[in-house]
Amino acid sequence: MSFLKIGSIVIIMIVSILYLHEQGSVQKNSLNLKISDLKQENSQLEHEIGSLGEKISRLRSDPKAVEKVAKRKLGMVRPDETIYIFETVGDKK
Repeated sequence: MSFLKIGSIVIIMIVSILYLHEQGSVQKNSLNLKISDLKQENSQLEHEIGSLGEKISRLRSDPKAVEKVAKRKLGMVRPDETIYIFETVGDKK
């Protein structure tokens, strides 16, 4: 082989290696951003799980919490309570 052919092969190999290295760096940066986003999402979900755990604990141990949910979500009332519903301006049906 001539010196020119060997030099051309070496240059092609160097360019290929540099190109592949650049592509790997781009992919690595993309994956690092994705990891960061997933860590943030995990943190938010852990916080939500903690809040829901506290809510479950209150509902299991605090009768007033159960009553509050029953009134708000199910519209339940005690026999001695009276519900008043007021129309606000613009709520005419």
